[in-house]
Amino acid sequence: MRTTRLVLLASLLVATMFAAGQALAPIPNVELVTTLAFVSGYLLGPALGAAVGAAGMGAHSLFNVLGAVAPPVWIAQVVCYGFVGWVGGVAGPRLARVPSRVRAALLSALTGAALVLVYQIVVNGVAFYTFTGDVDVWTYVWAGVAFGALQVAWNAVTFGVAMPAMLRVLARHRGELRPEAAREKRAQRRDNAEKTRE
Repeated sequence: MRTTRLVLLASLLVATMFAAGQALAPIPNVELVTTLAFVSGYLLGPALGAAVGAAGMGAHSLFNVLGAVAPPVWIAQVVCYGFVGWVGGVAGPRLARVPSRVRAALLSALTGAALVLVYQIVVNGVAFYTFTGDVDVWTYVWAGVAFGALQVAWNAVTFGVAMPAMLRVLARHRGELRPEAAREKRAQRRDNAEKTRE
């Protein structure tokens, strides 16, 4: 039963990533795919989160309403979003345990911005070697990052504003899906109770 629930949830998250990506595709660098990949990792753990992140971005990029990208760039996007899902599984539980809401928002914003910055550097580097060779690689990469600055800022705001609340709300469901998450939640409650008494 638990395996069926995990597979069903993973499939729904991939579909949600695809739908969100397609819905926002006409608006350059405004997306929710990064947030959904991170949340997938938080809910399902690093390995399954990486699979969901990779599959969601793979479907979004391959069947994009604006057209598919070149295969090397597609592979870079899939790997990067697999990484985002993995980071959600590793860093998400830590962010959920940050007691201060302001600190949680700042750390979440930094996480979102850093993930997209890594994505921009990797994808623009691969695009350089795929499409051109007549300019300096770093000039090309940083020009792409400058164009993607809106995506970095968008994700910093989205993660900072929404991620702490989403992680708190989803913590119960995470515990239902993953027994080790329930143990982490009990430890978090115990730590918070001890801090309150101090």
